[in-house]
Amino acid sequence: MFLEQFNLVNEEDNLELVKKIKNSYTDDEWFPLGFFKKKKLSQIDFEPITIFYGGNGSGKSSLLNLIAEHFGFLRHADVSVTKAFTQFADACTAKHAKNLVNNSKMLTSEDIFKNIFGARKTNTVVDEKKSKMEEFYDYGGLDDVYSGIKGGSMVNKNLAKKQFVQKKAGFKNRQFSNGENAIQFFKDEIQKKTLYLLDEPENSLSPAFQLDLKQFLEDCVKYHGCQLVIATHSPFILALRGAKIYNLDRSPVVVEKWHDLKNIRVYYDFFKKNMEMFELGEFDKGGALPNKKTSISKNINKKS
Repeated sequence: MFLEQFNLVNEEDNLELVKKIKNSYTDDEWFPLGFFKKKKLSQIDFEPITIFYGGNGSGKSSLLNLIAEHFGFLRHADVSVTKAFTQFADACTAKHAKNLVNNSKMLTSEDIFKNIFGARKTNTVVDEKKSKMEEFYDYGGLDDVYSGIKGGSMVNKNLAKKQFVQKKAGFKNRQFSNGENAIQFFKDEIQKKTLYLLDEPENSLSPAFQLDLKQFLEDCVKYHGCQLVIATHSPFILALRGAKIYNLDRSPVVVEKWHDLKNIRVYYDFFKKNMEMFELGEFDKGGALPNKKTSISKNINKKS
């Protein structure tokens, strides 16, 4: 446990801060002043895995940004926040371990996409360089040099050409799917015994890859001493073993089990309503589903 508790600004006790923000900025720059007060959220107590859950605009990503801003955590890219946001974050308080800030980092879904697009851009640049180098090799007289070597074979010439082009053009990143690249991104980024803030890490991941990510994150906590604070609405990530979930869709904000969350119940009710289609799907070839009694009676007749 690196982070034990985070206390949001008590606006009643910090009237000077409230006045300063209201007098210095316009209404649309006050955020998050008053936002979490309406939700009656003032204190967050952390576990090895803590999750902020809620729909768009519920404040789950804002909480991560407040924590990151308060401690000055590492980021791949700067986040655009108002001066009021920074002053609000500075005025928050926390209980934490001494070594919290050393390697702690915030990772966002934007970082994942940037990593994927960056790999693609690198490969495009390498391909362009490779094309130019091959043209230079073929028409720059280098091919004639190798043809004059005694005992030089076509294999040796092709190998020399390949090595020359690769050295000049550079190496391409291995081609993976977006899901595979995203999983690899987390494996490269997450180190042992560190706190990570993860903002919607499930973005770009299929359900199968979300389950892979769930297992990986559980292993990071269980075997490698990591602590995770996550903003998500993915049912798979919400089901992380032992996670403490703050439901920001409720006011006041409450801690709930993942299977009791309203939106998760929507999934459950949908699949339960259509359960027969899943159980008998192997018989469904585009027509009507078979009658259960008819199927059973046919099986009995066959046996007799």
